[in-house]
Amino acid sequence: MVNFSDNKDLDLKYLFLDVELTCKGKTFRNVSLTAYYPDYTDSDNEYGYRDKKGRKLMTLQDYLDDRTEYVTLGMDEKLGIPYGTKVCIPELNEHFGHRIRLEVRDSSYDLYAQGYSRADICVRSELDSYDNSFNKEITLVFV
Repeated sequence: MVNFSDNKDLDLKYLFLDVELTCKGKTFRNVSLTAYYPDYTDSDNEYGYRDKKGRKLMTLQDYLDDRTEYVTLGMDEKLGIPYGTKVCIPELNEHFGHRIRLEVRDSSYDLYAQGYSRADICVRSELDSYDNSFNKEITLVFV
């Protein structure tokens, strides 16, 4: 345990990881964030439990439980965003109290021709998709 009284020069900001909840990069405002969840009954990659390259979908809840290193985000395939591009959503960071690492790794017909106006975040279940931090407009930052 750190004894703060013994270390006058200690800068508290270095004691915590990911305390910076803001994001810097190419910013898109008023993006509709919706949630989707893996469907283990459907083996089709687009609708099932795999991303557009056939890899397992990584959910927000697994990320929050430290079971994965990122959260799968779906966006419009027409944008040509490279697989694995890192994205930040400051509203989610603030809601959960730390930086959420998102990567664009999926797409669907629902996102086709939506451009930067919509993004889908992968969550664990239908129940999780009703969280009040989704289904609203957010700021999307490509970092």
